[in-house]
Amino acid sequence: MQLSNARRWARLCEQQAELVERLSTTFPERKQNHEQLGQEWRLLADKIRNGESPKLTD
Repeated sequence: MQLSNARRWARLCEQQAELVERLSTTFPERKQNHEQLGQEWRLLADKIRNGESPKLTD
């Protein structure tokens, strides 16, 4: 079942990914963690775009 506002949610996920990755400017020692977390947000955005409903267990 696709979310009724899936485009908005996907955009929010992308924005969150960018925000987390920009934290590496301030905290370079956490760059790997920021990149990984950013990737997870992008994967969630892709799932939403593909019509998958996010689950808490994913």
